[in-house]
Amino acid sequence: MRNQLKKLIKGKSTKGERRFMELLKKLRIPFQTKVIISGREVDFLIGNNVIELDAHEQDPYKNSMLLESGYIPFHFYNWEVNDKLIDFLKNLYGRNINTDSNRR
Repeated sequence: MRNQLKKLIKGKSTKGERRFMELLKKLRIPFQTKVIISGREVDFLIGNNVIELDAHEQDPYKNSMLLESGYIPFHFYNWEVNDKLIDFLKNLYGRNINTDSNRR
């Protein structure tokens, strides 16, 4: 995991990518970042799910390639990376854990 964290340093990643990494760490979801799949870089790889944080138009060819390679692409805008994404991640990865945002 430490090597993955080094890939997301300021200046080599977006603020959205760093915030998303913090959510994954908070939920203890193992991930890889900046992975090359069929010659194309993806932001995050979690199992067979590819998470792309977009500040630009989506590439339909890249989505098709990912699907044909057995991956499921999910796209979020950088501004969507916030604590509300925690519920999506919990549902997707079956995490039944407490986080700081829902402890009382």
